[in-house]
Amino acid sequence: MKADKQLKQTDGSRRSRINNPKLIDANRAGTKDSQECVLILTEGDSARSLAVAGISAIAGRDRFGVFPLRGKLLNVRDASHDQIMKNVEIQNVKKILGLQHKKVYESRKELKYGHLMIMRDQDYGGSHIKGLLINFFETQFPSLLKLPNFLSEFITPIVKVFKGGVKKPTKEISFFTMPKYEYWEENNTEKGWEHKYYKSLETRGERDAKLYFSDLEKHVKEFHVMEEEGRRLIELAFSKKKADERKEWLRLYKPGTYLDDIRIGSKRDFWGFAYSTQFI
Repeated sequence: MKADKQLKQTDGSRRSRINNPKLIDANRAGTKDSQECVLILTEGDSARSLAVAGISAIAGRDRFGVFPLRGKLLNVRDASHDQIMKNVEIQNVKKILGLQHKKVYESRKELKYGHLMIMRDQDYGGSHIKGLLINFFETQFPSLLKLPNFLSEFITPIVKVFKGGVKKPTKEISFFTMPKYEYWEENNTEKGWEHKYYKSLETRGERDAKLYFSDLEKHVKEFHVMEEEGRRLIELAFSKKKADERKEWLRLYKPGTYLDDIRIGSKRDFWGFAYSTQFI
């Protein structure tokens, strides 16, 4: 009871305005339209700048808010309540979303932001951050992951190939995973292609941001509601008690495994950890 009382001290409120210099709040967050608002959690300040440029290009300040995460989120699964209480990033996420300790959420209307979008680098570190965020919600607020359309991810190409030059290409192909690009490279017989790597979001410019946000259907991929198999996999990935099972899981990993963006595009089964162990 004492621990619960202490954790409630870090609760947020659906209607409160937050004084945080890093937060760009959506104009309609916390209003009657809050369920339509999207909080973009970015990996660092560079990704924040990209998101801000993107939402400005589509006049999205009414519905979109942006907040940068510093480093990797705490693995809360085996953390003490004292560690969770003192973790600044967790406190920020709770306050911005308006989360209340032990509350069971039945609707996105109960949140300050009805949607949460993860925007991170397309490398392994970025995947780990995504996993830690999912782990946080599954451990502390599992009801959120049962709400349709609550969680999504903003994906960007990690490699692009160009025919006819990078500046004015006659052909262009985007790859969202390295294994898929490597497969294409091994099997491509057509000469004259150039490639460009985009490992970090900070390598993108304002022009890229405008292009991405003008085609959100291509870049925003929704997660299905979490079911028992997803819960089991997240526990396997992050629980200290599952160390031996996790080692066996990793031993069975097959090089070249990747999250199929064709399946993502059709919005089926989008739980990245179910397809790849790359974020471990």
